[in-house]
Amino acid sequence: MSGLSGVSRMAPKQRSTRPSRPKPVLEVAGLGAAIDAPPVDLSLQPGATLTLFGNQPAALSRLLDVLAGFLPSLGGTITVSGENVTSRAPAERRMRIVSPRDPLFPHLDLRDNIAFSLRASRQGRTEARAAAGRMISLLGLDGIAGLRPAELSPEQSLRVRLARALVTSPDVLLLDDPLHTLDPHAARRIPILLGTLSRALNLSVIQSVSRREDALRSGGEIAVFHDNRLLQCADAARLYDRPNCVEIATLFGETNTLPGQVLDIGDDVARVHLACGGIVDAMAAENLAEGQECLVCVLPDRISPFFGAHGLGMDDEGETPVRGVLTDSTHLGDHIRMRVRCAEGTEIELRRPPLQAQKIPAPGTAVQLAWPAAHATAFPPGAGMY
Repeated sequence: MSGLSGVSRMAPKQRSTRPSRPKPVLEVAGLGAAIDAPPVDLSLQPGATLTLFGNQPAALSRLLDVLAGFLPSLGGTITVSGENVTSRAPAERRMRIVSPRDPLFPHLDLRDNIAFSLRASRQGRTEARAAAGRMISLLGLDGIAGLRPAELSPEQSLRVRLARALVTSPDVLLLDDPLHTLDPHAARRIPILLGTLSRALNLSVIQSVSRREDALRSGGEIAVFHDNRLLQCADAARLYDRPNCVEIATLFGETNTLPGQVLDIGDDVARVHLACGGIVDAMAAENLAEGQECLVCVLPDRISPFFGAHGLGMDDEGETPVRGVLTDSTHLGDHIRMRVRCAEGTEIELRRPPLQAQKIPAPGTAVQLAWPAAHATAFPPGAGMY
């Protein structure tokens, strides 16, 4: 009998391999964009969008110009698709920027404006105009290809400038506050368009914005700057729920910032006696110590109001609730904004969904305030906090 009867052969055990994380299409390490700016580290994954948001739009514009090569860097490296492009000319960086400082050519029609970049790189007129035609369709500009810049709306002008940048097939697209001049409806359409372009072209985007709502619409990670300093880079949920400093909570989340003193800390939760009265719980930030003065940051939509004489019943448990008086309430469409004034003058803002706020008491009604510990953060006071 042939073969190996009675002998069991085991197949070689295969190693389980985890899918490797794709390499960043853009890596910025220790980049100096200005003399008074700390070095910046950023990375961008293929097909992702990174949004820069801060209180100084000019500082963000300068950073984009340094990335694009139109301004010199003061140290650091810029790597695109694995190649160091720090010392290369703008046209050789595999990036394109759409900026108010780079307007359309008024004497050229829409199609020739888009084709200009290809013509400048010595591509033939026929091929350049054909490529421009494909961009015209992709950007929803069919039917107006013969118009000149003066005849375009702000949204159409932006779409043309996007097409002019994309026709060269850059690895990274840089957008300098693209939504700032658009009306509200157009400002909602363009992020949808950018999402479509990102999926269709595997497009990687870094954009700066000057309005928080524009940063939120981006859907990707948001790098929050204060002046020239990068404070935190994370998705919107983490910036709201786990800001790493008071500036993030104030600049990005429009938080209530309430001074107090830490009574004790346990399991990363601080028990704080607020200066406005009341003892509350909040997540303890790094370096917070018992007995230390602190700032409790809590978002307006995370606070629950309890009106009338019943209150929270906290006094029976040895706790002191935050007490105040409702001063005003305003219906703002998607939420009700309420303001509460505490006895020593502190004002606290609340935001509640309309369905939860149908019966808002009259101004002057007593109110007690509460929030879960996970929805507030206690920070140690420090330089630069406001």
